Amino acid sequence: MLVKLPERMRAQDYVAAVKAGALFPEGALDYSGAGLTSPGEKTELWTRVDPGNYIVICWNANHARTRKVHPFTVVSAGAHDDKPPQADVVLKLVDFRFELSRPLHKGSQVIRMETVGPSMHEADIYRLLDGKTLADLVRWRKDNGVGAVPAIALGGALDSHDIKHEVWLRRNFTPGRYVLHCEMPLSADAKAGTAFATHADAGMVMEFQIAP
Repeated sequence: MLVKLPERMRAQDYVAAVKAGALFPEGALDYSGAGLTSPGEKTELWTRVDPGNYIVICWNANHARTRKVHPFTVVSAGAHDDKPPQADVVLKLVDFRFELSRPLHKGSQVIRMETVGPSMHEADIYRLLDGKTLADLVRWRKDNGVGAVPAIALGGALDSHDIKHEVWLRRNFTPGRYVLHCEMPLSADAKAGTAFATHADAGMVMEFQIAP
């Protein structure tokens, strides 16, 4: 996750707020980033950042409270905007469902992700392993990835406070069964380090097939 820090907030201040239970420390802005990605996989993503001080943080399991964050600064001097790739498919993130402009198919495709909202959303992409089901994946994520792995995490796009923020993702799909999954908390009162209901619990999961 890319997070833009407000003035006078240091990286260690953000982490301290997370350790105290904040999922969205006051004044800090989520700027999307690559979704959950399994070892050996990679994610190719385009997202806009604005000048300011940021951190890179991992929200999987308890990593936000136990792993070191990486601070960096975005400057305007000498900056240039690289055009994102032409989208093949548009994925809309709606309360509480996914809407594809057309079915995904075998091969490399660029997905443009739009958050219709009104809530903030994210989209993680998983490829189910043989013999595993959507229910297995949902249960595994509720347990923070504990137990037998039912799927390969292929990245995706995390949330942005600015829901008009668009993200482009390039992904090569091989034949198989896949799942789109949103793990955003349902309640603004949810606390880091505790169990809480997510958008997936509200039905924001979608299984789809890539044909040979």
